[in-house]
Amino acid sequence: MSKIRFKTKNLYLFFLFVEILISIVVQGLSDRSFSLITLINHLSVVSLLSLNLGLIIFIIQGGFFDGMTYSFKRVARAFRKKQLGEQEAEAPLAEMKHREGSQRWPITWPLILSSLVLFVTTVLISLAL
Repeated sequence: MSKIRFKTKNLYLFFLFVEILISIVVQGLSDRSFSLITLINHLSVVSLLSLNLGLIIFIIQGGFFDGMTYSFKRVARAFRKKQLGEQEAEAPLAEMKHREGSQRWPITWPLILSSLVLFVTTVLISLAL
């Protein structure tokens, strides 16, 4: 159990480091001169993009699209049965993918939370300036 926490803590620090490194590289490649304000702007954009990526991973892993696919199949089956003049039939629940527990990739929460912390920090720093 302690190994899992240690690895998770390393992932939080890893994502923070990667986001800061990407921001510095983008800052170096941009035409503007290196300043604190532009670095904060780049940090906020990179952290917001990382937050969006983490939330997309979170939604896909949650099975949201599996439920939508199942619903579309039910509606299509109902229309098909009505066109053929048959009785209304329910789609079997076996078509719905059931996920065991709330198993998520180990990068999901560290990516979301580290990006959120970095974004909130950049917003607070920009308000203070």
